Amino acid sequence: MPSLSFLKGVDASYSVAGDRTTVSISSESSLKSRPILVGTGDYTFAHSHPPKGGSVWISGVGLSDSAAAQANETVGQDGLRRTEVDLAGIFPAAFVLGTDMTGCLSAPAVQVKVPWGKDIFVFLIKSPWFPLKFQLDRSLLSLEHDSSRAAAVFSVTGDGNLAAQVNLDGTGFKKVSLIMRRTVRTHSFDELIGELEGGSQTFTWKPIVRQFDLLLVTGWHLPLPMLGQFARSLGAQVSTSRLNGWNLSETFVLCDGPAISYSLVLRGHRGPLENMEDHTDARFT
Repeated sequence: MPSLSFLKGVDASYSVAGDRTTVSISSESSLKSRPILVGTGDYTFAHSHPPKGGSVWISGVGLSDSAAAQANETVGQDGLRRTEVDLAGIFPAAFVLGTDMTGCLSAPAVQVKVPWGKDIFVFLIKSPWFPLKFQLDRSLLSLEHDSSRAAAVFSVTGDGNLAAQVNLDGTGFKKVSLIMRRTVRTHSFDELIGELEGGSQTFTWKPIVRQFDLLLVTGWHLPLPMLGQFARSLGAQVSTSRLNGWNLSETFVLCDGPAISYSLVLRGHRGPLENMEDHTDARFT
C-alpha cells in the first residue's frame, strides 16, 4: 500500500492478519524506548484570529481514546529499525476539507512520543471495507408558518441513495432548502441537496464513495503546502496562486462513512436572515 511521509528518515507500512492490523514504522534510530500510543487521530486545519486582528491558518493533531501499546523492534538488512505496533478499533477514515483549506482528518493512528516535540504520528487512511447502511432518526421533517406548510419525507433506496419528497404549500415561505450537514469533530460543512419555491419535487442524495488505502506519516503540524500535497494524493482538486493562496474550488469529502456525523436540515426562507429549520440526525453503520 502507498505511504506519504513528511518526516525525514521515517516511513510506515501495515499488514492485516485476521482481525489483527499491524503498523510497521521504519526509522533510522531506535524507537523501542519511546512511549507509544494508539487511538483515534484527529488532524484539524483551521483559521486562528490573533488579538491584533487578521487570520492565521493553523494545523494541529490530537489522539483520543488512546491506550499504551506494546511494540516489537527489529533491525533489517538495510540497517533500518522496524517497530511493529498493533492497532485496535479500526474504522474507515474521514476527511473533509473546505474551500478555504479548513477541515479535519479522523482515522486510526499511532503516536510515538519523541523528546523536543519530534513526535511521530502514523494515520491509517482506509476506505470502508464492509457494506454501509444509511439510517435516519426521523423520516419526516416539517415546517409551518402562517398558512404555509413545508415537509420532506425520506426513504433509502435499494442502491443506498437517499430519496427526499419535498412539498411546499402556501406563501409564507419564499422557498425551502434541503441540506445535508456533515460534521467531523468540530468542523461542519453543508451540502445543498435541493431547493423548492412551491409545489412538490423529489430530490436524490448520493453518498460519496471512493477507494483509498494510504498511510500518512507526519508530526505535530502539517504545513499548508504539505496539506495540499496530501489532499491531492487522495483526489482533491487543490490549486494555488499568488492572489488566493491555497484553495479548493469546492468542499472535498474523501468518502462518506461512520466517522462522519450527519444531519438533514429542512430550512424555510421567510426573508433576509429570517429562516425556520427542522432537522434530524443520521449516520452510516
